[in-house]
Formats: sequence, structure tokens, C-alpha cells
Amino acid sequence: MKKLNEKAMLVKLTMRRANLTRRDQTAEAIIQQTMDDTSLVVNSKLFRDKTNPINKIMSDVSTIYTYHKDNTLPYMDKGPRILPITMYEEYTAAMRERINKVDNMVGKAMPHYNDYVLMDIAYRSQDRTKPQRAKIEDYPTAEEFEHKLGYDLRFLPLPDTSHFLFDIDEADLKAFQESTVMAERIARDDAVKRMLTPLVKLVDKLNKPIDSDGSIFRDSAIENVIEGIELAKKLCMDESPEVVQLINSLNAEVSKYANDVNWLRASPPIRDQAAKKLADIASQMGAFMGVA
Repeated sequence: MKKLNEKAMLVKLTMRRANLTRRDQTAEAIIQQTMDDTSLVVNSKLFRDKTNPINKIMSDVSTIYTYHKDNTLPYMDKGPRILPITMYEEYTAAMRERINKVDNMVGKAMPHYNDYVLMDIAYRSQDRTKPQRAKIEDYPTAEEFEHKLGYDLRFLPLPDTSHFLFDIDEADLKAFQESTVMAERIARDDAVKRMLTPLVKLVDKLNKPIDSDGSIFRDSAIENVIEGIELAKKLCMDESPEVVQLINSLNAEVSKYANDVNWLRASPPIRDQAAKKLADIASQMGAFMGVA
């Protein structure tokens, strides 16, 4: 079997953005006095209106990180993440598409940035029962906003014993090898969890009798499980029979209901059967990951 560094690489996403909050000293003074705690600090969000172009830009900025997190696996620390080699082209194309979209939005918005600031101040002033404390000087300038917004992708090889160009202590070598095994296990468990998390939520719904409180579920409950299966297929680099069986079993069972979810809403026998079968698969996944 291939070693982890032959199947994957590390990718680190660094994101920068302008500070879009302001310190609200008026509210801060009130809260500090009420709570009798002068250490409390109050920050107020700028660009609250969801329709403001600056807010739309920041919303799309968030999709860059969301895609990165959803389509990579955790490494041993909170920095770089693991990217299967087979996912490289799909990942880089999707990330570039999202980054380019934000860059284009910024390019179109910057000539009108000051107008958007005034729009935000006006939006805050709609409720005349509340004092308006936001001022133009509370906002970053267009130049500051654009300069501080940025992204950096770095691809790195996963470490391997062959990378050591000198002899290291046997105990240190053993610790390094154990950390590699741990990294692979963490990545594998995360891939399995992509299926288990939405599956547990679906089973919880199915275990509630039809027409009982909390029994209703949206189509997305099934769709989320299917999405989890597809992600697990892409991200999981563990080719052991146990993992393959878990993925195939869940896929086969969920596929029965994917085209007509109403079976699970209208037929108690089908609902009960699905709940028991899916609960059993969820239990197997939990046992495989060492989760009670």
C-alpha cells in the first residue's frame, strides 16, 4: 500500500481581510457600568445590510474558506490541511474560480466604495428610535479595504523519513513514524465523519413516528447524506475493506430512497426499515472510528 505522502499533499490557505468592526464606546460604557466590569469591550459590525455590495463581497470571501475546509482533511495542527493528489486539479480549479469571482467583485465595487459606506450609515439610521453612532471615519478606506483583502495558497509535500538528510535518534524516528500513522487515522476518520454526521441527523428524524413532533424532514436531510458519501469517496485515502464496505453499504441503502423521499414520509414500514438499517450502518461507522 502507498504511504500517505504518496497519496496526498499539504495545502495551506492564508486569508487576509480588512477589519469591518468598530469599537462602540457608548454601548461599552453602558455595559461596563451595568456589569460592573471595565474589561468588557463592545464591537459593532459594519455593513450590516445584506444587500450592500461590500457585504456581498465578504459573503463570497467566506465561500473560499468553506470550500477549502469542506474539500480537504485535517492535519495534526491547525495550519495546513491534507489534500489527496487525485483532488488537486478539482480543488485548484474550484478555488481559483471563487478567488477570481471575489477579485472581479472588488474591482467593480471599489470605484463606488464611499457610496456603499454612506448606504450602510443610512441603513443604520432607518430605526430612528435608536441613536446612530456610526461615522464615515469608522470605516476602512477603499484603499485599506482592497489592500488588506487577499489569499495565499501554498502546496507542500507531506513529510517522510526519506526527507531526513542526517541520522536522527531512534526514539525520535519512532515518534515521527507514529505521528504519520496518527495523521493518516485523523484524515480517515474525518472522511468517514463526512458521512456519519448527516446520517445520524437523518436517523434521528426517521426514528420519530410519522406525524409525531419533530418527524418532518426536508429533502436536504437525504441530500446531505449523499453529499457526504461523495465527499468521502473523493477524500478518503484508506482503501481497507472496512472503509470501502461502509461507503458502499451506506450508498446502496440511501440510493433506495433518493429518487422518492416521500416513501420515508408516508409509509411507516418503509420508514422503520430504513431507520433500523441506517442506524446499523451509523453504529458500524462509530465503532470503526472508536466512537461509542
